Amino acid sequence: MPIYFPLKVRDSDDAVTRARKERTVSRLLRLRAALAAHFTTSGSIADRLGTVRIGTWNLREFGNTSYGGRDDECLFYIAEIISHFDIAALQEIRADLAEFSRLMRLLGPDWDYLATDVTDGGPGNGERMVYVFRKSRAWFRNIAGELTLAEDGKIRAAFGERIKLDPAVEVALPPGVDLSGVYNARLKSKGGGKVLDRDVEIDLPPGSTLRLPNGCSIVVTKGTPAASPGTGKAEIDLPTPITGDAALRLRFPNDSFDDSLRQFARTPYLISFQAGWLKLNLCTVHIYYGEEDDPAKLEQRRREIELLTAALAKKAEGELKYDRSAFLGVLGDFNIIGAGHPTMAALESSGFVIPEALKSIPGSNVAKDKAYDQIAFWKPAQNRGYARLDVVGAGVFDYFEHVFTEAEEPVYRPQMKPNWSFKTWRTYKMSDHLPMWIELRSDFSREFLEAIEV
Repeated sequence: MPIYFPLKVRDSDDAVTRARKERTVSRLLRLRAALAAHFTTSGSIADRLGTVRIGTWNLREFGNTSYGGRDDECLFYIAEIISHFDIAALQEIRADLAEFSRLMRLLGPDWDYLATDVTDGGPGNGERMVYVFRKSRAWFRNIAGELTLAEDGKIRAAFGERIKLDPAVEVALPPGVDLSGVYNARLKSKGGGKVLDRDVEIDLPPGSTLRLPNGCSIVVTKGTPAASPGTGKAEIDLPTPITGDAALRLRFPNDSFDDSLRQFARTPYLISFQAGWLKLNLCTVHIYYGEEDDPAKLEQRRREIELLTAALAKKAEGELKYDRSAFLGVLGDFNIIGAGHPTMAALESSGFVIPEALKSIPGSNVAKDKAYDQIAFWKPAQNRGYARLDVVGAGVFDYFEHVFTEAEEPVYRPQMKPNWSFKTWRTYKMSDHLPMWIELRSDFSREFLEAIEV
Protein backbone atom coordinates (compact mmCIF):
# COMPACT_ATOMS: atom_id res chain seq x y z
CA MET A 1 0.00 0.00 0.00
CA PRO A 2 1.19 3.59 -0.56
CA ILE A 3 2.77 5.70 2.16
CA TYR A 4 -0.12 7.67 3.70
CA PHE A 5 1.78 9.43 6.53
CA PRO A 6 2.00 12.81 4.71
CA LEU A 7 -1.81 13.01 4.88
CA LYS A 8 -1.95 13.16 8.65
CA VAL A 9 -3.47 16.47 9.73
CA ARG A 10 -1.08 18.46 11.91
CA ASP A 11 -1.63 21.41 14.25
CA SER A 12 0.63 23.54 12.04
CA ASP A 13 -1.55 22.98 8.93
CA ASP A 14 -3.46 26.00 7.69
CA ALA A 15 -7.13 25.77 6.76
CA VAL A 16 -6.44 25.15 3.03
CA THR A 17 -3.93 22.37 3.73
CA ARG A 18 -6.23 20.77 6.29
CA ALA A 19 -9.16 20.78 3.85
CA ARG A 20 -7.01 19.28 1.08
CA LYS A 21 -5.74 16.49 3.33
CA GLU A 22 -9.21 15.67 4.62
CA ARG A 23 -10.58 15.62 1.06
CA THR A 24 -7.76 13.37 -0.15
CA VAL A 25 -8.24 10.91 2.72
CA SER A 26 -11.99 10.76 2.07
CA ARG A 27 -11.49 10.18 -1.66
CA LEU A 28 -8.78 7.56 -1.04
CA LEU A 29 -11.14 5.55 1.15
CA ARG A 30 -13.75 5.78 -1.60
CA LEU A 31 -11.20 4.85 -4.27
CA ARG A 32 -9.89 1.86 -2.29
CA ALA A 33 -13.40 0.47 -1.88
CA ALA A 34 -14.14 0.98 -5.58
CA LEU A 35 -10.91 -0.75 -6.64
CA ALA A 36 -11.62 -3.74 -4.40
CA ALA A 37 -15.12 -4.08 -5.84
CA HIS A 38 -13.86 -3.63 -9.41
CA PHE A 39 -11.24 -6.37 -9.22
CA THR A 40 -13.63 -8.77 -7.50
CA THR A 41 -16.34 -8.34 -10.12
CA SER A 42 -13.77 -8.55 -12.97
CA GLY A 43 -12.56 -12.04 -12.07
CA SER A 44 -9.74 -11.38 -9.61
CA ILE A 45 -9.57 -13.72 -6.63
CA ALA A 46 -9.12 -12.85 -2.97
CA ASP A 47 -6.08 -15.09 -2.47
CA ARG A 48 -3.54 -13.65 -4.90
CA LEU A 49 -0.51 -15.66 -3.78
CA GLY A 50 -0.80 -17.68 -6.97
CA THR A 51 -1.48 -14.86 -9.46
CA VAL A 52 0.23 -11.80 -10.93
CA ARG A 53 -1.70 -8.66 -11.93
CA ILE A 54 -0.25 -6.62 -14.80
CA GLY A 55 -1.44 -3.13 -15.73
CA THR A 56 -0.80 -0.64 -18.51
CA TRP A 57 -1.53 3.07 -18.14
CA ASN A 58 -0.79 6.10 -20.29
CA LEU A 59 -0.29 8.91 -17.75
CA ARG A 60 -0.91 12.05 -19.74
CA GLU A 61 2.23 14.22 -19.97
CA PHE A 62 3.46 12.93 -16.61
CA GLY A 63 6.17 15.32 -15.49
CA ASN A 64 4.99 18.35 -17.45
CA THR A 65 3.39 21.45 -15.96
CA SER A 66 0.35 21.71 -18.27
CA TYR A 67 -2.72 22.97 -16.42
CA GLY A 68 -0.62 23.54 -13.30
CA GLY A 69 0.97 20.08 -13.11
CA ARG A 70 0.10 17.45 -10.51
CA ASP A 71 -0.07 18.12 -6.79
CA ASP A 72 0.10 15.57 -3.97
CA GLU A 73 -3.64 14.87 -4.11
CA CYS A 74 -3.37 13.60 -7.71
CA LEU A 75 -0.25 11.57 -6.94
CA PHE A 76 -1.92 9.84 -4.00
CA TYR A 77 -4.78 8.71 -6.24
CA ILE A 78 -2.40 7.53 -8.97
CA ALA A 79 -0.22 5.70 -6.42
CA GLU A 80 -3.30 4.03 -4.93
CA ILE A 81 -4.35 2.69 -8.33
CA ILE A 82 -0.84 1.49 -9.29
CA SER A 83 -0.45 -0.22 -5.90
CA HIS A 84 -3.19 -2.68 -6.92
CA PHE A 85 -0.93 -4.06 -9.67
CA ASP A 86 2.22 -6.15 -9.36
CA ILE A 87 3.74 -4.88 -12.62
CA ALA A 88 2.61 -1.70 -14.37
CA ALA A 89 3.79 -0.41 -17.75
CA LEU A 90 3.53 3.39 -17.89
CA GLN A 91 3.64 5.59 -20.99
CA GLU A 92 4.11 9.36 -21.46
CA ILE A 93 6.58 9.71 -18.59
CA ARG A 94 8.48 12.85 -19.54
CA ALA A 95 12.20 13.67 -19.35
CA ASP A 96 11.94 15.44 -15.98
CA LEU A 97 11.56 12.63 -13.44
CA ALA A 98 10.92 14.86 -10.39
CA GLU A 99 7.18 14.18 -10.43
CA PHE A 100 7.78 10.48 -11.03
CA SER A 101 10.21 10.36 -8.09
CA ARG A 102 7.48 11.80 -5.86
CA LEU A 103 5.15 9.04 -7.06
CA MET A 104 7.74 6.35 -6.27
CA ARG A 105 8.20 7.72 -2.75
CA LEU A 106 4.46 7.41 -2.18
CA LEU A 107 4.46 3.81 -3.45
CA GLY A 108 7.09 2.93 -0.86
CA PRO A 109 10.27 0.84 -0.57
CA ASP A 110 8.71 -2.39 -1.89
CA TRP A 111 8.47 -0.81 -5.34
CA ASP A 112 11.15 -0.33 -7.98
CA TYR A 113 11.19 0.83 -11.60
CA LEU A 114 12.99 0.48 -14.93
CA ALA A 115 12.91 3.32 -17.46
CA THR A 116 14.16 4.10 -20.95
CA ASP A 117 16.00 7.24 -21.88
CA VAL A 118 14.04 9.91 -23.73
CA THR A 119 13.21 9.15 -27.38
CA ASP A 120 14.76 11.81 -29.62
CA GLY A 121 12.87 13.68 -32.34
CA GLY A 122 9.48 15.35 -32.62
CA PRO A 123 7.38 12.15 -32.78
CA GLY A 124 9.10 10.91 -29.60
CA ASN A 125 7.57 13.85 -27.74
CA GLY A 126 10.26 13.76 -25.03
CA GLU A 127 8.78 10.59 -23.50
CA ARG A 128 10.09 7.60 -21.60
CA MET A 129 8.71 4.08 -21.23
CA VAL A 130 8.65 2.94 -17.60
CA TYR A 131 7.87 -0.27 -15.72
CA VAL A 132 7.10 -0.09 -12.01
CA PHE A 133 6.94 -3.36 -10.11
CA ARG A 134 6.42 -4.68 -6.60
CA LYS A 135 9.64 -6.44 -5.65
CA SER A 136 7.91 -8.92 -3.34
CA ARG A 137 5.59 -10.09 -6.15
CA ALA A 138 7.71 -9.87 -9.32
CA TRP A 139 11.39 -9.66 -10.05
CA PHE A 140 13.52 -8.37 -12.89
CA ARG A 141 15.35 -11.21 -14.67
CA ASN A 142 18.24 -8.93 -15.69
CA ILE A 143 17.24 -8.86 -19.36
CA ALA A 144 16.16 -5.55 -20.94
CA GLY A 145 16.36 -3.88 -24.32
CA GLU A 146 14.85 -1.34 -26.66
CA LEU A 147 13.37 -2.73 -29.89
CA THR A 148 14.57 -1.24 -33.18
CA LEU A 149 13.85 -2.09 -36.81
CA ALA A 150 16.34 -3.42 -39.37
CA GLU A 151 17.54 -1.03 -42.07
CA ASP A 152 15.46 -2.78 -44.73
CA GLY A 153 12.29 -2.83 -42.63
CA LYS A 154 11.78 0.69 -41.37
CA ILE A 155 8.49 2.59 -41.26
CA ARG A 156 7.77 5.04 -44.06
CA ALA A 157 6.72 8.43 -42.72
CA ALA A 158 3.29 9.72 -43.69
CA PHE A 159 4.78 12.42 -45.92
CA GLY A 160 6.66 9.90 -48.10
CA GLU A 161 9.78 10.91 -50.05
CA ARG A 162 10.27 14.67 -50.39
CA ILE A 163 13.07 16.64 -52.06
CA LYS A 164 13.92 19.94 -50.43
CA LEU A 165 13.66 22.77 -52.95
CA ASP A 166 16.75 24.87 -52.34
CA PRO A 167 17.57 27.89 -54.58
CA ALA A 168 19.42 25.65 -57.06
CA VAL A 169 16.30 23.54 -57.72
CA GLU A 170 13.58 24.72 -60.06
CA VAL A 171 10.24 23.14 -60.96
CA ALA A 172 9.22 24.36 -64.43
CA LEU A 173 5.51 24.15 -65.24
CA PRO A 174 4.04 23.88 -68.77
CA PRO A 175 3.39 27.27 -70.42
CA GLY A 176 0.37 29.07 -69.01
CA VAL A 177 0.00 26.87 -65.93
CA ASP A 178 -0.32 28.60 -62.52
CA LEU A 179 -0.88 26.37 -59.48
CA SER A 180 -1.88 29.21 -57.15
CA GLY A 181 -5.43 28.83 -55.86
CA VAL A 182 -7.67 27.60 -53.04
CA TYR A 183 -7.10 24.06 -51.73
CA ASN A 184 -8.54 21.95 -48.95
CA ALA A 185 -6.35 22.58 -45.92
CA ARG A 186 -6.23 22.88 -42.15
CA LEU A 187 -4.88 26.06 -40.54
CA LYS A 188 -3.86 27.16 -37.08
CA SER A 189 -3.14 30.53 -35.52
CA LYS A 190 0.44 31.63 -35.05
CA GLY A 191 2.02 35.01 -34.43
CA GLY A 192 -1.21 36.88 -35.09
CA GLY A 193 -1.80 35.14 -38.42
CA LYS A 194 -2.58 31.74 -39.88
CA VAL A 195 -0.22 28.94 -40.91
CA LEU A 196 -0.79 25.50 -42.41
CA ASP A 197 -1.37 22.83 -39.77
CA ARG A 198 -0.92 20.00 -42.29
CA ASP A 199 0.95 19.48 -45.56
CA VAL A 200 -0.95 20.42 -48.72
CA GLU A 201 -0.05 18.29 -51.77
CA ILE A 202 -0.65 19.82 -55.21
CA ASP A 203 -0.37 17.50 -58.18
CA LEU A 204 2.01 18.64 -60.90
CA PRO A 205 0.55 18.60 -64.43
CA PRO A 206 2.10 16.44 -67.20
CA GLY A 207 5.05 18.17 -68.88
CA SER A 208 6.48 19.64 -65.66
CA THR A 209 10.27 19.42 -65.36
CA LEU A 210 12.77 19.60 -62.51
CA ARG A 211 16.12 21.39 -62.65
CA LEU A 212 18.45 19.42 -60.42
CA PRO A 213 20.61 21.00 -57.72
CA ASN A 214 24.39 21.19 -58.01
CA GLY A 215 26.15 18.08 -56.75
CA CYS A 216 23.84 15.48 -58.29
CA SER A 217 25.28 12.41 -59.97
CA ILE A 218 24.21 9.42 -62.04
CA VAL A 219 24.86 6.11 -60.28
CA VAL A 220 25.40 2.96 -62.33
CA THR A 221 24.55 0.21 -59.92
CA LYS A 222 26.69 -2.73 -58.89
CA GLY A 223 26.25 -5.77 -61.15
CA THR A 224 25.63 -3.78 -64.36
CA PRO A 225 27.44 -5.32 -67.39
CA ALA A 226 30.42 -3.20 -68.56
CA ALA A 227 33.43 -3.45 -70.87
CA SER A 228 36.96 -3.52 -69.42
CA PRO A 229 39.38 -1.21 -71.31
CA GLY A 230 42.08 -1.79 -68.69
CA THR A 231 42.81 -2.62 -65.07
CA GLY A 232 40.68 -0.53 -62.73
CA LYS A 233 38.61 0.89 -65.60
CA ALA A 234 35.10 0.31 -66.95
CA GLU A 235 33.64 1.54 -70.22
CA ILE A 236 30.08 2.66 -69.54
CA ASP A 237 27.52 3.60 -72.18
CA LEU A 238 24.78 5.97 -71.01
CA PRO A 239 21.65 6.67 -73.05
CA THR A 240 20.95 10.16 -74.39
CA PRO A 241 18.74 11.50 -73.03
CA ILE A 242 19.14 9.66 -69.72
CA THR A 243 15.77 8.10 -68.96
CA GLY A 244 14.40 5.22 -66.92
CA ASP A 245 16.83 2.31 -66.66
CA ALA A 246 16.80 -0.45 -64.03
CA ALA A 247 20.60 -0.15 -63.64
CA LEU A 248 20.66 3.62 -63.09
CA ARG A 249 20.01 5.77 -60.05
CA LEU A 250 20.01 9.52 -59.51
CA ARG A 251 22.00 10.58 -56.45
CA PHE A 252 21.15 13.88 -54.79
CA PRO A 253 23.47 15.83 -52.48
CA ASN A 254 23.35 15.06 -48.78
CA ASP A 255 20.35 16.48 -46.88
CA SER A 256 18.29 16.83 -50.06
CA PHE A 257 15.58 14.46 -48.79
CA ASP A 258 13.43 14.51 -45.69
CA ASP A 259 13.95 11.52 -43.40
CA SER A 260 11.20 9.31 -44.79
CA LEU A 261 12.22 5.88 -43.45
CA ARG A 262 12.03 5.86 -39.69
CA GLN A 263 12.29 3.83 -36.51
CA PHE A 264 9.38 3.70 -34.07
CA ALA A 265 8.15 7.11 -32.95
CA ARG A 266 8.83 6.02 -29.36
CA THR A 267 11.17 3.06 -28.90
CA PRO A 268 9.40 -0.04 -27.51
CA TYR A 269 10.88 -1.32 -24.24
CA LEU A 270 11.29 -5.06 -23.63
CA ILE A 271 11.83 -6.40 -20.10
CA SER A 272 11.97 -9.92 -18.69
CA PHE A 273 10.11 -10.51 -15.40
CA GLN A 274 9.26 -13.52 -13.30
CA ALA A 275 6.31 -13.81 -10.94
CA GLY A 276 6.13 -17.07 -9.06
CA TRP A 277 6.59 -19.81 -11.65
CA LEU A 278 5.53 -17.59 -14.56
CA LYS A 279 8.20 -16.09 -16.81
CA LEU A 280 7.05 -13.04 -18.77
CA ASN A 281 8.88 -11.06 -21.43
CA LEU A 282 6.89 -7.83 -21.66
CA CYS A 283 7.23 -5.14 -24.31
CA THR A 284 5.57 -1.80 -23.66
CA VAL A 285 4.79 0.61 -26.50
CA HIS A 286 3.35 4.01 -27.33
CA ILE A 287 2.51 3.88 -31.02
CA TYR A 288 2.63 6.90 -33.38
CA TYR A 289 -0.68 8.75 -33.42
CA GLY A 290 -0.97 11.25 -36.28
CA GLU A 291 -4.54 12.21 -37.12
CA GLU A 292 -7.33 9.76 -37.85
CA ASP A 293 -8.69 11.93 -40.68
CA ASP A 294 -5.36 11.88 -42.54
CA PRO A 295 -5.12 8.58 -44.49
CA ALA A 296 -1.34 8.76 -44.84
CA LYS A 297 -0.78 9.31 -41.11
CA LEU A 298 -3.29 6.62 -40.21
CA GLU A 299 -1.41 4.22 -42.49
CA GLN A 300 1.84 5.13 -40.73
CA ARG A 301 0.18 4.25 -37.43
CA ARG A 302 -1.09 0.91 -38.78
CA ARG A 303 2.27 0.09 -40.33
CA GLU A 304 4.11 0.82 -37.08
CA ILE A 305 1.88 -1.67 -35.21
CA GLU A 306 2.33 -4.27 -37.96
CA LEU A 307 6.12 -3.98 -37.97
CA LEU A 308 6.18 -4.07 -34.17
CA THR A 309 4.36 -7.40 -34.00
CA ALA A 310 6.48 -8.85 -36.81
CA ALA A 311 9.73 -7.82 -35.10
CA LEU A 312 8.58 -9.19 -31.73
CA ALA A 313 7.42 -12.46 -33.29
CA LYS A 314 10.80 -12.90 -34.98
CA LYS A 315 12.54 -12.24 -31.66
CA ALA A 316 10.29 -14.73 -29.88
CA GLU A 317 10.92 -17.43 -32.49
CA GLY A 318 14.66 -16.96 -32.12
CA GLU A 319 14.83 -16.80 -28.33
CA LEU A 320 12.27 -19.44 -27.33
CA LYS A 321 14.77 -22.20 -28.02
CA TYR A 322 16.79 -20.86 -25.08
CA ASP A 323 13.83 -20.30 -22.72
CA ARG A 324 10.87 -22.37 -23.84
CA SER A 325 8.82 -21.73 -20.70
CA ALA A 326 8.60 -17.93 -21.12
CA PHE A 327 5.64 -16.02 -22.57
CA LEU A 328 5.92 -12.83 -24.64
CA GLY A 329 3.38 -10.08 -24.14
CA VAL A 330 3.02 -6.61 -25.65
CA LEU A 331 1.08 -3.90 -23.84
CA GLY A 332 0.60 -0.17 -23.91
CA ASP A 333 -0.98 2.61 -25.93
CA PHE A 334 -1.40 1.33 -29.51
CA ASN A 335 -3.78 4.13 -30.55
CA ILE A 336 -6.06 1.44 -31.99
CA ILE A 337 -9.34 2.86 -33.21
CA GLY A 338 -11.54 -0.16 -32.50
CA ALA A 339 -12.50 -3.75 -33.24
CA GLY A 340 -12.52 -4.55 -36.94
CA HIS A 341 -10.28 -1.60 -37.83
CA PRO A 342 -6.99 -2.22 -39.71
CA THR A 343 -5.06 -0.94 -36.68
CA MET A 344 -6.56 -3.76 -34.59
CA ALA A 345 -5.83 -6.29 -37.35
CA ALA A 346 -2.20 -5.14 -37.34
CA LEU A 347 -1.92 -5.96 -33.63
CA GLU A 348 -3.58 -9.35 -34.10
CA SER A 349 -1.00 -10.39 -36.69
CA SER A 350 2.22 -12.41 -36.52
CA GLY A 351 0.70 -14.71 -33.90
CA PHE A 352 -0.40 -12.13 -31.31
CA VAL A 353 -3.69 -12.75 -29.51
CA ILE A 354 -5.75 -10.42 -27.32
CA PRO A 355 -7.34 -12.41 -24.47
CA GLU A 356 -11.11 -12.75 -24.79
CA ALA A 357 -11.57 -11.11 -21.39
CA LEU A 358 -10.20 -7.85 -22.85
CA LYS A 359 -11.96 -7.97 -26.22
CA SER A 360 -15.34 -7.14 -24.71
CA ILE A 361 -14.11 -3.87 -23.20
CA PRO A 362 -15.52 -0.98 -25.29
CA GLY A 363 -12.65 1.47 -24.79
CA SER A 364 -9.85 2.60 -22.48
CA ASN A 365 -10.03 6.34 -23.15
CA VAL A 366 -12.11 8.44 -20.77
CA ALA A 367 -15.03 8.51 -23.22
CA LYS A 368 -14.69 4.69 -23.58
CA ASP A 369 -15.14 4.83 -27.35
CA LYS A 370 -11.56 4.03 -28.48
CA ALA A 371 -9.56 0.82 -28.06
CA TYR A 372 -6.28 2.70 -27.70
CA ASP A 373 -4.76 0.56 -24.95
CA GLN A 374 -4.30 -3.17 -25.39
CA ILE A 375 -2.57 -6.24 -23.98
CA ALA A 376 -1.72 -9.14 -26.31
CA PHE A 377 0.39 -12.29 -26.10
CA TRP A 378 2.37 -14.12 -28.76
CA LYS A 379 1.03 -17.63 -29.47
CA PRO A 380 -0.42 -18.01 -25.95
CA ALA A 381 -1.69 -21.54 -26.64
CA GLN A 382 1.73 -22.86 -27.65
CA ASN A 383 3.04 -25.60 -25.37
CA ARG A 384 5.40 -24.08 -22.77
CA GLY A 385 5.82 -27.23 -20.67
CA TYR A 386 4.42 -26.99 -17.15
CA ALA A 387 3.38 -23.32 -17.47
CA ARG A 388 0.49 -21.88 -19.43
CA LEU A 389 -1.18 -18.53 -19.98
CA ASP A 390 -4.18 -18.83 -17.65
CA VAL A 391 -6.19 -15.58 -17.50
CA VAL A 392 -7.86 -15.12 -14.10
CA GLY A 393 -9.38 -11.67 -14.68
CA ALA A 394 -9.10 -8.52 -16.78
CA GLY A 395 -10.62 -5.07 -17.05
CA VAL A 396 -10.37 -1.30 -17.29
CA PHE A 397 -10.88 0.86 -14.20
CA ASP A 398 -12.70 4.22 -14.48
CA TYR A 399 -11.32 6.33 -11.63
CA PHE A 400 -13.35 9.39 -12.68
CA GLU A 401 -16.41 7.67 -11.22
CA HIS A 402 -14.76 8.05 -7.80
CA VAL A 403 -12.28 10.98 -7.85
CA PHE A 404 -12.45 14.29 -9.72
CA THR A 405 -16.05 13.42 -10.58
CA GLU A 406 -18.14 15.82 -12.66
CA ALA A 407 -20.25 16.59 -9.58
CA GLU A 408 -17.10 17.78 -7.78
CA GLU A 409 -16.23 20.51 -10.28
CA PRO A 410 -17.16 23.32 -7.82
CA VAL A 411 -14.61 21.93 -5.33
CA TYR A 412 -11.75 22.27 -7.82
CA ARG A 413 -12.88 25.34 -9.76
CA PRO A 414 -10.78 27.70 -7.52
CA GLN A 415 -7.62 25.89 -8.74
CA MET A 416 -8.46 26.55 -12.39
CA LYS A 417 -8.26 29.53 -14.72
CA PRO A 418 -11.67 30.88 -15.75
CA ASN A 419 -11.40 29.65 -19.34
CA TRP A 420 -10.30 26.11 -18.45
CA SER A 421 -12.60 23.15 -19.03
CA PHE A 422 -12.91 20.97 -15.95
CA LYS A 423 -13.15 17.80 -18.07
CA THR A 424 -9.85 18.67 -19.76
CA TRP A 425 -8.17 19.93 -16.57
CA ARG A 426 -8.83 16.70 -14.68
CA THR A 427 -7.17 14.61 -17.43
CA TYR A 428 -3.94 16.51 -16.74
CA LYS A 429 -4.34 15.70 -13.03
CA MET A 430 -5.02 12.00 -13.61
CA SER A 431 -4.99 11.05 -17.32
CA ASP A 432 -7.06 10.88 -20.50
CA HIS A 433 -6.52 7.09 -20.50
CA LEU A 434 -7.92 4.55 -18.05
CA PRO A 435 -5.65 1.81 -16.68
CA MET A 436 -6.10 -1.61 -18.31
CA TRP A 437 -5.07 -4.78 -16.49
CA ILE A 438 -4.91 -8.53 -16.74
CA GLU A 439 -4.38 -11.09 -13.98
CA LEU A 440 -2.57 -14.36 -14.76
CA ARG A 441 -2.04 -17.51 -12.76
CA SER A 442 1.57 -17.71 -11.58
CA ASP A 443 1.62 -20.86 -9.44
CA PHE A 444 2.42 -23.95 -11.52
CA SER A 445 4.07 -25.97 -8.77
CA ARG A 446 1.63 -28.87 -9.15
CA GLU A 447 2.14 -28.98 -12.93
CA PHE A 448 5.91 -28.90 -12.42
CA LEU A 449 5.85 -31.80 -9.97
CA GLU A 450 3.63 -33.81 -12.28
CA ALA A 451 5.99 -33.10 -15.21
CA ILE A 452 9.02 -34.49 -13.33
CA GLU A 453 7.20 -37.33 -11.62
CA VAL A 454 8.92 -40.64 -12.29
